[in-house]
Amino acid sequence: MTDIAPHLADVLTAHPSVAAAQVTADPDGTGGHALLVADPRTAPVLHRSATLEAAGRLGPLGWHEPAGALRVAGLNRSETEFLHREIFTDNAYFRHGIALPPAAVVVDVGANIGMFTLRCALHSPGARIIAVEPVTELADAVALNAELYDVGATVLRTALGRADGETDFTFYPGNSVMSGRFADPREDLDVLRGYLLTGQETPDEGGLDRLMTDRMTARTRRVPVTTLTSVAHTHRLDRVDLLKIDVEKAEADVLDGIDDTLWPRIDRVVLEVHDLDGRLAAVLGLLRSRGYLTTTDQDPRLTRTPCHNVYARRPGLPAGTASVTLPDRGPTLRSLTGELRELAAARLPSAPPPDRWTLVTELTELTELTGRTESTDLTGGHRASSGARPDTAGSPRVAVLAGIWADIFGPDAVRPDADFFDLGGDSLTAVRLMTRLEDALGEDALTPDLIFTDSTFGALADAVEASGAPEPTALP
Repeated sequence: MTDIAPHLADVLTAHPSVAAAQVTADPDGTGGHALLVADPRTAPVLHRSATLEAAGRLGPLGWHEPAGALRVAGLNRSETEFLHREIFTDNAYFRHGIALPPAAVVVDVGANIGMFTLRCALHSPGARIIAVEPVTELADAVALNAELYDVGATVLRTALGRADGETDFTFYPGNSVMSGRFADPREDLDVLRGYLLTGQETPDEGGLDRLMTDRMTARTRRVPVTTLTSVAHTHRLDRVDLLKIDVEKAEADVLDGIDDTLWPRIDRVVLEVHDLDGRLAAVLGLLRSRGYLTTTDQDPRLTRTPCHNVYARRPGLPAGTASVTLPDRGPTLRSLTGELRELAAARLPSAPPPDRWTLVTELTELTELTGRTESTDLTGGHRASSGARPDTAGSPRVAVLAGIWADIFGPDAVRPDADFFDLGGDSLTAVRLMTRLEDALGEDALTPDLIFTDSTFGALADAVEASGAPEPTALP
């Protein structure tokens, strides 16, 4: 493939979304590494994401492409998929007549990575959005995603409550959607267990406990607190078309921070309520006393949890729907690489297509990057492992992983670029995989969290092989 690599690069560059390309063959002549410069006119999101990463803006975040539909910065693949499904696919916040007028004013409290902020901007062009998120990494993701899609969002790095001040905040890096001021690891583990087990057969309890404990490792931080009234005053919000609140058991405190002058200016409220100690009834009573029509529902996957959604709107507001069509911002990396594979197969059928793809900003970067052992994988994950190395691909430990992987997903899925989530894997599938792998190779065979970060077979194979390496011997 060494001689044919320049010709393959020429073929890739023929795609309208590729401004330049270079291909480096693997030493064994299979697969290879393709480096792509996205065309800024036909693939603006890919081009801009590469530019942001080259500028050092990505940090600990990664690029994810949930459902292959849009490219966003996030903490881990599984959470990004969850948020996309909840907000875009299930339309969880735009139900029961909740919709937005053109150029809406939205306050997104508990913005996480900004998926709801993007959803509002796409539904209401010209929207003004105040995104409130106290976790630094998540607030950085909101800012990146807003910039990526030209969204007019102001990011406030604070918590909201009933008074100004500071508070301890529990952050779960492996499960950030459950982070909050009033996080309780025991309660939160019960909620996570209920979510995972809804509609599922009971898996291996030990494996499930290890997975949940790994995902719920907590960090405590000190964060500022302000009130929604202060936010409205500081940013001169004459009206709020939609107030969305998802703050994991702190919703009552956020509502207490709204004074009598602000309530009449808020037209719609959508919030998640944890029904602990009668909180759901209390929130409904408060909203009705302020003149709202209210409705509640519960996601079928959350029936074993205390989580409910509340929808409130002023009488006389038109009930609407909030269907959204994603604008054409060019391909995602996943769709682009699929098209490039087809293009290569049609024009150079004798050349195996690359199995690793990296976005770069200009050709001068290519020489440095060809030696990297990490790259962007087919799903758009940031710095995912480039796949099982030739010297480990046939090792006994990787063979064990390959056999288990084939039993779960089928033999055709045993390839470096095959992604756990694209193949239909979820948290309970991860438990099955880990349990069988640990039975064969020991409890340290694979770190549970790795499945949710570097989710390709190649990355997991590298990790399984590395976990069996002997500890270095200390020299006297």
